[in-house]
Amino acid sequence: MKRTAFKVAYIGSNFNGFQRQPDVRTVEGEIIDTLTEIGYINNLKDARFRIAGRTDAGVNSLGNVISFQTEEEIYINKINNYLPDDVQFIGTAPVRYGFKPRYAKQRWYRYILFRNDLDINKLNEVARVFEGKHDFTNFTKRYQKTTVRTIDKINITSPNIKPDKRMFRNSKANNFNSNQDFSSLNETYTPIFVDIYGESFLWNMIRKMMRVFTEYAVGNMDMDQIEHFLNPEKDEPRALIKVLEAENLILMDTIYDNIKFTYDDYAVEKFKRYLALKLVDYQRKYSIVECMLNSF
Repeated sequence: MKRTAFKVAYIGSNFNGFQRQPDVRTVEGEIIDTLTEIGYINNLKDARFRIAGRTDAGVNSLGNVISFQTEEEIYINKINNYLPDDVQFIGTAPVRYGFKPRYAKQRWYRYILFRNDLDINKLNEVARVFEGKHDFTNFTKRYQKTTVRTIDKINITSPNIKPDKRMFRNSKANNFNSNQDFSSLNETYTPIFVDIYGESFLWNMIRKMMRVFTEYAVGNMDMDQIEHFLNPEKDEPRALIKVLEAENLILMDTIYDNIKFTYDDYAVEKFKRYLALKLVDYQRKYSIVECMLNSF
């Protein structure tokens, strides 16, 4: 019986999270239903179905990992033909019987910020503080056995990418006024990529970190506050840090020792075509909204 691990890509905004739940659409639910339908697994226990992590609703992925074992010959594109287009297997790796994808060497997340008021130097300052081993009690939504985590590194870059205009929240547009000036909506925003690498992360940890990053970068928070967040007193109530949007977060990759994934060219191109079509759809919707706005 062969055991195989798969890299999984999906658009998180289309799902109610990764973990299967009754009566709602989830990534794991779609995968299990598909593998059962095509006869690759009969039940989860015998297949030893395992996942690397359960991303929240809205969080995207290019590198989550699942594994299972089957007596059937595995054809990745057969699986993808039965899976919906917004969740696809893009790579495979043969793994040992006892392989558990949750025990990764490193996870790479990318959070994308769409704001033009952020001081890049300040973002780098706070990034250096978060690197290393810390108690992230204040950066999770629930209590866990241990909240100590190690962040290997954080890279902050502002690539030369020109996204579509107005793909951001603009407070001036929240209260409509017929005499309102919408000229600021014509600004072009270059995204800021925050790449975070570590072995494991707590629930909501990165999105809470990003709130602190942005508050510090615009001057609403000082370094003493941040240092206190990372060194909480025993029995101290957790800080109320609001999460940033889940849709801006991508699980880029999950990395293991001595396991090399082979990416399937056809599977990758198929998912890229899906993303390209989604982009065209967003552009059309954007153009309609722009037309309506300019008509006043």
